[in-house]
Amino acid sequence: MKKKSSLKWKIARYLLTFAAGLIVLLTVFQTVLLEPMYERYKRDTVKKAGDEVVEALQTGNEDDLDTVIWKVSAENDTCVRIIDTSGADQVTGNMGCVLYRMNVREILDQYALARDNGNEYFSSSAGIGIPGGPGKEGRRDEGEMKNLTLTRIVDTEDGTSIVLVYAGLSPVNATISTLRLQIVYIGIIVILAMILLTWIMNRRIATPLIQINDAAKTLPEGTYEIDPKTNQYQEAQELNETLAQAAADIQKADKAKRDLIANVSHDLRTPLTMIRGYGEMMRDLPGEKTDENLEVIINESNRLKYLVDDLLDLSKLEEQVIELHQTNFSLTELIQRNVAKYNYYHVQDQFEIKTDCEADLMVYADESRIEQVFNNFMTNAINYSGDSRVIEVRCFKTGDRVRTEVQDFGTGIDSDKINDIWDRYYKIDREHVRQSDSSGLGLNICRKILDLHKVPYGVSSKLNEGSTFWFELPVSKPE
Repeated sequence: MKKKSSLKWKIARYLLTFAAGLIVLLTVFQTVLLEPMYERYKRDTVKKAGDEVVEALQTGNEDDLDTVIWKVSAENDTCVRIIDTSGADQVTGNMGCVLYRMNVREILDQYALARDNGNEYFSSSAGIGIPGGPGKEGRRDEGEMKNLTLTRIVDTEDGTSIVLVYAGLSPVNATISTLRLQIVYIGIIVILAMILLTWIMNRRIATPLIQINDAAKTLPEGTYEIDPKTNQYQEAQELNETLAQAAADIQKADKAKRDLIANVSHDLRTPLTMIRGYGEMMRDLPGEKTDENLEVIINESNRLKYLVDDLLDLSKLEEQVIELHQTNFSLTELIQRNVAKYNYYHVQDQFEIKTDCEADLMVYADESRIEQVFNNFMTNAINYSGDSRVIEVRCFKTGDRVRTEVQDFGTGIDSDKINDIWDRYYKIDREHVRQSDSSGLGLNICRKILDLHKVPYGVSSKLNEGSTFWFELPVSKPE
């Protein structure tokens, strides 16, 4: 894989490319396009002046016409001449203008060209002289002045008039040469400014990121120290905080993995020791082959099975290879059927399990997986019920969902740990937990199953008052 360039070189490349593009754009507009843009501007100016004169001419008021002629001549640096068909000037303007040096033939030539082109004609000529002179049309030598002349034929109540508007285009070669020299200086200044800006941006942006990256290489060890010098902007500070939290999570996960291995090893060792001990006793002492001893072996085998099943389920859920088989079923019957299995705890440990469920609560979900969730909630409630030994199970309809709650009245959960109980590695200190067949993975399995169902769930708890675990399922769908 091709190695990508560093941020500081990308910043330099982008800024210098921008500077070069800016200089090229400035050069094109100030040199290449200056003359045609200037000529276009002058043509538009001449046409605008001609429109104002024609409008004033058609009103028939000579005073207004004279005022307009002087106005457009002064404002637009143009010359105006109006001639009627008899050859006489109706109004005289700038008598020193080149238009007043045109002879009759030249005027008739302009008139004919305008008539042939829809009563309006633009002519241009090079050099100082009569507009549209012979051999001068559209050409000029370097530094030579160019002339623009608009000829308009206007029909009025008094007859036909010829409106001539003239403007001269000053040579722009000297201006272009000056601009080119300026662009060179501007280019040098811009490039130096971009180099300085690149250095500042690298120092302020790239360098902190490089330092953060170097510090982040210790993350696999679960350590990350925030350097206040790298917090030069908001994103860098947020990245530092994220990496620091990641380091804390790695430490936490690493400790939880070690705890899990220790817990699983302990849970595996205890039943294996019991099975081996009772098996050897029954082998060596024929009189010990009793139903009670066989029951112990069977129970310890079941403990092993529960632990292995939980580990396999967790692995499948992690790999997302479990598919849900959702159907309509009675949640009321499922809860009643499973609560009956816990009568053993009522007889042996004097547990009191209270059930308050509405009748015929039909839901749409994977029945076997919801049964697994409910049993894990029940096992958790039994393990953490403390001395109260009272568990309440409630299920009722709320809107278009059915809510199930399992409540105990034990020690409860600290508010700062309430989010950790769903973690796959989290397990509360064993000295506070009732001895059971639980693997400690049940709540994490519940979370993953309910996430697959995309349904709401949660827990509310207060210290020394107990906890309530709950989930909601959608009501059954029509067949």
